[in-house]
Amino acid sequence: MENTGKYRLSAENIDAASEKIEEQLALFSVDKRNVLRFRLMFEEILLNYRDRFGEENEFVLRCEKRFSGLRIVVAVAGENFEPFASSENEDDYSPESLRVMLANMGLAPGHRYKNGENIITLSLEKKRRASTVVWLLAAVLFAVAAGLLCLRLPENARELLSGKIIEPVTGKFMGLLSAIAGPLIFLSVLWGIYSIGDVASFGRIGKRMISRFLLMSALLLMIVGFATVPFFTLSSGIGDRTDFSDLYQMLLDIVPSNLVKPFTEGNTLQLVFIAVVFGAAMLVLNDKTTAVAKIVEQLDYLVQFIMKGLNSFIPLIIFLSIFNMIIKKNAGIGVTTLKPVLLTFMGCAVVMAIYTVIVCVHHRISPILFMKKLLPTFIIALTTASSSAAFATNMETCEEKIGIDRKIINFGLPLGQSVFMPAAAVVFFSMGICMAETFHVSITAIMLVNLFIISLVLAIAAPPVPGGFAVCITILITQLGIPETAIPIVIAVSVILDFPCTATNLFCLQAELTELAGNLDMLDMGILRKTP
Repeated sequence: MENTGKYRLSAENIDAASEKIEEQLALFSVDKRNVLRFRLMFEEILLNYRDRFGEENEFVLRCEKRFSGLRIVVAVAGENFEPFASSENEDDYSPESLRVMLANMGLAPGHRYKNGENIITLSLEKKRRASTVVWLLAAVLFAVAAGLLCLRLPENARELLSGKIIEPVTGKFMGLLSAIAGPLIFLSVLWGIYSIGDVASFGRIGKRMISRFLLMSALLLMIVGFATVPFFTLSSGIGDRTDFSDLYQMLLDIVPSNLVKPFTEGNTLQLVFIAVVFGAAMLVLNDKTTAVAKIVEQLDYLVQFIMKGLNSFIPLIIFLSIFNMIIKKNAGIGVTTLKPVLLTFMGCAVVMAIYTVIVCVHHRISPILFMKKLLPTFIIALTTASSSAAFATNMETCEEKIGIDRKIINFGLPLGQSVFMPAAAVVFFSMGICMAETFHVSITAIMLVNLFIISLVLAIAAPPVPGGFAVCITILITQLGIPETAIPIVIAVSVILDFPCTATNLFCLQAELTELAGNLDMLDMGILRKTP
């Protein structure tokens, strides 16, 4: 279905065309806030063209409804002219400001010059009717049912199915996710910083965000630590090691030695560091980097589009992962590891409960409603142990279900997934104190302080590369003076705990960004309190 009209660039015709765009967007069930933004932006663009070419010049408006969504095309005859050029009165409703705002939501229109026409195109996709939660729960239930049925197969058949079919597929998919996740995080942070608009805004949001990440990580770990200590017998000896050279080196390693290695290794912290440096430089240079900004923006769209495509396969990967786990008959690794597992689960529950109370009391929202909004991201992280797999759903939840401003989302999500990991700190603390008890290392007050500091630093500075967690475990065990024979046990347990740990980290990150957005008056309370 196509709705086409040809107009002169008069004020009346511009208003009529904008009204028609608004009607089409409303019929397509676009959010009312975005409908207004689109109308304002198209009005300002057409006014810019009128000022450039005159009222007698003509333009064509086409609204095309397709199976995949809605496509709006505005074609203005004349020389090549940038439609988002800033006006003299720069404000929140200038074409450039509106474009940046919509770009942060992945909804900005594109511009190209072809056959003597300036063509502005806006494409919107239909939203899926089925809930993400439904697909995820269905994948889990079908995986359990199919796995239990396949347990009756001969062992060699199950090994063939697992080792030759399922594991290669899930391994390749996770590898592809990791390959896309690095550029995605780099571009998201870089574009997120640049789209904040100016150095003052970056300082206002960025400084506060990082400070809250560090402060809340410390407070949450302190609370969990106080809740954990009563389960152990304290002694009065010293028996602690205070050489933090390895930890210091890990902090230094956040700064990359070159610009290529972080991308090839997928070192998220180094990618974030580079993105922050380049983003801050682009903010300072401002108009001198507009060409670079356009390239970054378009690459960001491209990578996000690819990630959305991969995200559609997540339910299938969840099905295969759980199914594989069942047919391989993976079980616990013994009574020795039961205590740290239980303490970690308790710590994660405490951390999530604290954040739920803070958000629900502060913003007067039902705890059930709030947890329901965060459930899709939580399930993906819980079943895959991958923040990369949950990244697209995480962004969608923060914007469309919680109402967090896109400026905070673009900058806060990639940064938070790298440095805000309170559940990881809980895992390190629980492992440290449990292994100290198991291997008869004195648990003293000084040892607990050291364990607290080590756990907090490791949660922030752990290298997000294969083997990174093992490196952290080695440092943890060594710093506490625990025999090295504990390292394989702790690494084995960490494989189990990585699932609830990742899910809890993302839950806390979403809650923390909700609080930060509320404090900065960048939270849409209507969306937050809206029942899905």
